[in-house]
Amino acid sequence: MIVTLAALFLGQVGSVPQEVSVTRLTDNYGGPSRLAMTSDKSPLDPPKVSPRHSWMFDWMIAGYGNVPGTLDTQQDLRFRVYSQDRDEKNDLTPRVASMLLRLWDYSVRTWRLDHVQNINRGIVDVYLCYGGKAGGEQMIDEEAPPGKKPFKVNTIYIYDLPSLTQPVEMAREVAHEYGHAILPAVGGYNEPEAWANGYLGEKLFMRWMRDEMAAGHYGFLDSMLAPLEGLDAWVNANVDPLVERAARNGPELTLLAGQDAEAMNNYIGLALYMSAILPPRAFMRSMLLTGTMRAKDYPEAIVLAAAESPKLTITPPKGLDGKPIWIPLGKGKVSGARVLKKHGDWAQIQRTAGPVLILNPAL
Repeated sequence: MIVTLAALFLGQVGSVPQEVSVTRLTDNYGGPSRLAMTSDKSPLDPPKVSPRHSWMFDWMIAGYGNVPGTLDTQQDLRFRVYSQDRDEKNDLTPRVASMLLRLWDYSVRTWRLDHVQNINRGIVDVYLCYGGKAGGEQMIDEEAPPGKKPFKVNTIYIYDLPSLTQPVEMAREVAHEYGHAILPAVGGYNEPEAWANGYLGEKLFMRWMRDEMAAGHYGFLDSMLAPLEGLDAWVNANVDPLVERAARNGPELTLLAGQDAEAMNNYIGLALYMSAILPPRAFMRSMLLTGTMRAKDYPEAIVLAAAESPKLTITPPKGLDGKPIWIPLGKGKVSGARVLKKHGDWAQIQRTAGPVLILNPAL
């Protein structure tokens, strides 16, 4: 079933149609608009009741996006962002909705990674809450409309909304919970939380927003008003050191098998490093091939993903070009760099001239 922008949107089962305003997000590269938000002009009737806590939400903004491979005019429902109040001067709801749409658009076009379609038709419901302990939460929950069969829903909760006053922290919180909602899950950790895809998501998405903003392709209106200098400082402190360690050491198998915060950071650093050096589809393929949800199996998945292309371009991260870095060489050969040492399917290389390529034998 496809929910289109042209249809009047119902806030929940049994609600009356609402008059809505439509806002189309401009394409950051000058193409046709692929993203849109619809906003109710009056409160939901009846209010939306969240499946967790059973709190009531009177307002909703829906987010729509064009899925690659569909008609340009088709925009499918991907987000419903519910709020308990509408602040005409400082409403966070449209900011959350527009940032999530940008992150979804990046994920689906760069990685070909969309929301899980068999959970509520790929819709993610977001609840902006006045109550609860400051922070966020993502979960696969269940809704049970009166007289209808219960169904699973992909939900995000942002709690204690008045405490979110710093734009960079607001952007990080949204990116973190969205990482849980869309990225493959790797977990089994005792701290800081069970699953790593939230922390990985915040670092992947915050770095992408920083890079796009620095290149003039992204505006602070779509990053919860976080400015470039704020995003840059956050990425320099929270992303770059993890990437540099992974580039310098390669997979640290003993750490990857651990369950503490250091083990999670080691896995996240390796994934961030792969997202930097591999083509985007090869990176996401490595995430999907992990399969077991255990970080210790990720290095093998990386090697398998890198071997699927006859010729794979390796892009050394900024600041590491010309320095020794580890790559998933497998049975391939390297061009444009000399091999310094090998360890299993991994090789430490140093770029010499031209692009660095992995030339793989035919599968």
